[in-house]
Amino acid sequence: MRTLILGLGSHSFAGKQVGLDVARGLHAMLADPDVDIIEAPATGMDLLEIAAGYDKVVVVDSIQSGEGDVGELRKLGLSDLQLVPRDDGAADLEYRATVEVDRATGRVVPLEISIYAIEMGEGSGRDDDLDDAIRQAVPRLVAQIAREEFGQITPGADWL
Repeated sequence: MRTLILGLGSHSFAGKQVGLDVARGLHAMLADPDVDIIEAPATGMDLLEIAAGYDKVVVVDSIQSGEGDVGELRKLGLSDLQLVPRDDGAADLEYRATVEVDRATGRVVPLEISIYAIEMGEGSGRDDDLDDAIRQAVPRLVAQIAREEFGQITPGADWL
């Protein structure tokens, strides 16, 4: 099964770098020629174009949902994206709608799309303790994705 791990983010501060850090951690852990890892900015991309030809896509990002504790690991589905406020407005809703339209029109889209995130909380980027909690969550999410998506037995995962 051809799989894409897509790490989203930027290098501006710990919360926005989560997807990139998790993707790098998975790259270091996995040795599977059928798994590709791409790091991308969270905005200005066509996810379906990037994901074309893959059977499965694992998206990793940070979220600021207003629910949960900073550093909490989250697994989301496409239906959850409308609940997650983003800096780029309605891009998530547009993505979800695009997936549904592309499936309906027969465009090849991945059969499985998993979305993982680390909760940033309201004060991320301004408080070193909060950023530390986010950084400490990265290896836990790497372990969790490796276990759930790739059957790797890893210590340190703590699914919430």
